[in-house]
Amino acid sequence: MSLEKELRTLQNRLAEVDMHTTPSRRTHSGFTELLLLKLQNLKLKMYQEKGHELPHVHVDYGKQHHVASFSISPPGRLDGTMAKKYERVILGWIDENIDKLLEIWAQLQSGADPKELLPQLKANA
Repeated sequence: MSLEKELRTLQNRLAEVDMHTTPSRRTHSGFTELLLLKLQNLKLKMYQEKGHELPHVHVDYGKQHHVASFSISPPGRLDGTMAKKYERVILGWIDENIDKLLEIWAQLQSGADPKELLPQLKANA
């Protein structure tokens, strides 16, 4: 599966977390509102960072930039304040894609064109 498809899968998993953690509510007309799907912008980024030996990704979520940074191997949060409900999903996704992410990290650090290696996922909503 391509990394772009993998990122769409991750975005959908995060949308499921939003759906399951947003309570239903009654509208002003007395009907119950139930959230069926909520998509926010998700961006996973890598940079060519001299002096950064540990392979890692940076996460933007919603309108927040650089919400957190996660190491790739082993998967773990390095910095940031991402909600635990999202962190678990992102760590699982990183774990499922360690080989691809490490390959991208190596190519980027060796000087490959970062435009091709900085995948970004945007909600289709």
